[in-house]
Amino acid sequence: MKRLQLDWVWWLVARGNPLKTDHGDFSSRFASAEAVAGHHPRMIVTDIEKQLGYTYSWQTLLTLAAHAPQAHFVWLMGADNMVGFHYWQRWQDIARLMPIAIIARPGVGPGARNSRFARTFAKDRIPEAYAPLLPGMVPPAWVYLKGPLDKSSSTAIREAKA
Repeated sequence: MKRLQLDWVWWLVARGNPLKTDHGDFSSRFASAEAVAGHHPRMIVTDIEKQLGYTYSWQTLLTLAAHAPQAHFVWLMGADNMVGFHYWQRWQDIARLMPIAIIARPGVGPGARNSRFARTFAKDRIPEAYAPLLPGMVPPAWVYLKGPLDKSSSTAIREAKA
């Protein structure tokens, strides 16, 4: 939040990942997200995707952008997801809908920076030093934020609590 100078973070807990066969029980994933977010006053864990009945991220993001046109949304995504982002439905539309901040993840390495997303939107990448400007930028725009690296993954967090 600090590096991007965000006012709020909305943690959108997905109904399920269409690219995974085992994405865990929604209630457990939601509870895990709430536990990780803690009582941070500017972090909201939401089940809006489930409430709306959506399956794909682009649907949720398009709805949020339409309902809050004055908001400066930024899509936060781990570098581990960046590697396979091109498999997401309408991934290029997501990149053109709102700026994206890619958060470095341990073990991902250059694979993320050489991903299809990174190559497709190479000219739209901004230097990390300009990350605070990202929320006000016209998409497509993205930044790759490095360390300190958090070794926990959503799957690992769920497994540790099981």
